[in-house]
Amino acid sequence: MSGKTIMIDGDMIIYRAAFSSEVETKWDDDIWTLHSSEAAATAKVDELVEGIMKKLKATDYITCISSKTNFRHDLYPAYKANRSDKRKPLGIKGLTEYMYDYHNGLIVNDLEADDLIGVLCTRNPKDTIAVSGDKDFGTLPITWYNHLKDEVTTTKLKQAKRFHLIQTLTGDAIDGYKGLKGVGIKTAEKILDKNGATWKTVVDEYKKHDLTEDDALLTARLAYILQKQHYNLETKKIKLWTPRK
Repeated sequence: MSGKTIMIDGDMIIYRAAFSSEVETKWDDDIWTLHSSEAAATAKVDELVEGIMKKLKATDYITCISSKTNFRHDLYPAYKANRSDKRKPLGIKGLTEYMYDYHNGLIVNDLEADDLIGVLCTRNPKDTIAVSGDKDFGTLPITWYNHLKDEVTTTKLKQAKRFHLIQTLTGDAIDGYKGLKGVGIKTAEKILDKNGATWKTVVDEYKKHDLTEDDALLTARLAYILQKQHYNLETKKIKLWTPRK
């Protein structure tokens, strides 16, 4: 794999390093505090990035970091709103700045790290490898290293399209948007196996649940990680995913 450029999900590295650097301290019978060392956190970032590079025998990399703005909020304001009450680890702001400054960070307005990786890798799939522990990368026709499972997978275009349809049927509770009630991955696979892995199959299933094609389209667009044909790096214009009928 040497010679390839590694596109790292910087968000995941930042969060892992931040959480792993937190220390609980009990001062007496009543007082607990939580603190973290910036030096320990940045060292953990270095360790994680260096481990990935060594594993993939790579010399060049970019760490992609999510923008504070996100085009999906224009489509669906409640996108990831379910995370608003979840505590963030200490030191996120400083670690993000560190990642950006010292690990070839890249941030593009309105894009999540996933989208940025998707665009860059699909522009040059033969010479890039994506790195993330997010299952959503199965929707991309690229080579992907899941560093949490220590697995490298090359997903073909047909497989990627199928998994996107599965995501449209199931929704994503972690990201705060719904698919069809009672439809998980195994059920979605059975639906596509029986009726065909097509947009029509997805729409028909939505209608069986008293929903519309517009409902299906919204979920599909929320689930879709942007690829080269859906984002222009020069003009910064996003083209929303549209099904071929």
